[in-house]
Amino acid sequence: MSTSAERENPFAEEEHATNYDAWFDTPLGQTVDRLEKEMVYHLARPQAGETALDVGTGTGHWALDLAQRGLTVTGVDISEAMLAVAQQKSAELGLDERVTWHQADAHALPFPGSAPQDGEDGRFALVLSVTTLEFVGDPERALAEMVRVTAPGGRVVVGVLNALSPWAEFYREQAEIHDTPFRHAHFFTPHELVELLHRWGRPQWGSAVFVHPSGRGLSLARPVEMLGKTLLQHRGALLVGRVDP
Repeated sequence: MSTSAERENPFAEEEHATNYDAWFDTPLGQTVDRLEKEMVYHLARPQAGETALDVGTGTGHWALDLAQRGLTVTGVDISEAMLAVAQQKSAELGLDERVTWHQADAHALPFPGSAPQDGEDGRFALVLSVTTLEFVGDPERALAEMVRVTAPGGRVVVGVLNALSPWAEFYREQAEIHDTPFRHAHFFTPHELVELLHRWGRPQWGSAVFVHPSGRGLSLARPVEMLGKTLLQHRGALLVGRVDP
């Protein structure tokens, strides 16, 4: 049975969960995924053997990739439908020993903020959240929760959709035509992301994905990406920020 919080979640419907991964199989989706991972991992620096938390894990796209890189990962999402897909994927990939899943609200993560009594640290070296803060009711509170469960010396890395990019305009237009989850999204400007992170330290940030959402010129994605990062950092589709609390 869905909770009231899940009913408010735009990704709670089974249709969204089952169709979510299909886009990554398209040429445009594969290119975008590669470019996003380059930017996210450039800042996150995941290391085999570390513990990681993926907040808003959805169908486990990032959590499973981190597990394949040798990390021990916990994925959290409010959507039961999304987590069902994630669990099926982890079983098919043979990663059940490396990934655990929890249904929970990003505003109230079900993990201790300090080491348990037996001395085992219950926090995470890397806390990652990609395209989740756009959909939560209180991004500052959700980020505070991520910081709370970050281990000493750890880092928080978040990726959000950029309000200044052509992709945001595309998602807005699509949401006016169809009832997509992006109808409920708040797209961030670079300034908003930096201000959000600044409370917990000096943020590092960058952006990725300068290819057009139509897929036009996809064969030139690599040089376009290099040019965009050099001259138009504020216009990349995905803003990625890191803070070391």
